[in-house]
Amino acid sequence: MDQRSISTAPSLKVSIKVGPNAPKIGYKSPSVVTVNLGQSVQLSCTATGDPTPRILWISPRQEVIPASSNKFQIMEDGSLVLKKVTLADEGKYACVARNSVGDDVKNMEIEVEPQEPYINEKKWKSSLKVLGVSYQTVLLDCKVEGKPEPRVWWVSPYGVSLTVPYRGGRFTVHQNGSLELRGARKTDEGKYMCKAQNPLGEASLLVELQVASIDGKEMLLECTARGKPNPELSWVLPNGTILLPGVRLQPPADKGVYRCIARNVAGQAGKQYALEAGRKPVIRGSTGRVFLGEEGKENAKMSRI
Repeated sequence: MDQRSISTAPSLKVSIKVGPNAPKIGYKSPSVVTVNLGQSVQLSCTATGDPTPRILWISPRQEVIPASSNKFQIMEDGSLVLKKVTLADEGKYACVARNSVGDDVKNMEIEVEPQEPYINEKKWKSSLKVLGVSYQTVLLDCKVEGKPEPRVWWVSPYGVSLTVPYRGGRFTVHQNGSLELRGARKTDEGKYMCKAQNPLGEASLLVELQVASIDGKEMLLECTARGKPNPELSWVLPNGTILLPGVRLQPPADKGVYRCIARNVAGQAGKQYALEAGRKPVIRGSTGRVFLGEEGKENAKMSRI
């Protein structure tokens, strides 16, 4: 048997680097993204290039969007996340991929779906108690969202309508819907109604204003809760501190929102008070009118001395 020798020639590999290359964004066809008010939305933008391109986003106001903020977040893959979309966020956004060779652009548009009005990020009728101090300024918030843009107005305890914008005497209704009352008096106490309306529906916020003097008298924030089993009550102070029944604490400041929360195995409910100004309150217990279940009742109070 003949034996034949087989020789293997040495191999040679050649690596060829092509570039640099200008950025190229995939899926560049213009697109419209629809989103509901208050929801978050993500705009995608992927790009290739050498050197690796940097992604920039331009807002409808022709401003460079920061990498991270309360409103925006640019992800590692270059996509842009908008948080809690409002009507002001509508418009055309541009994704710009850029490196030392050049750049490429992709345009996208955000469009908000038509929606009935809602107030202070709540899509149901709500109420609030505000405590002001005599001869100081009180601000009643009424942030309205909806599409088409709702008509907003306030109704005073005496039935007087104050439209947006409004300025007269001690009252001002700002463009953002908030009602400003300067030099609050006891005679200003009562129920103020903020109303919003567009072709799709309406919403309202009932604000009960109480005006207290700073002469050292008690200011009580009352809260009753009932449920079965009996709910456990707690206070959340403006600085986030949770105060349980039986605990005595001197808050560092009085201004802010005080929340009373009632909990049992069936769930939880709550009530909040917005204290505009005054002397430091003394917490005696837990308080708000909240309901859980059908039976049981517990009372407590918070006072300012």
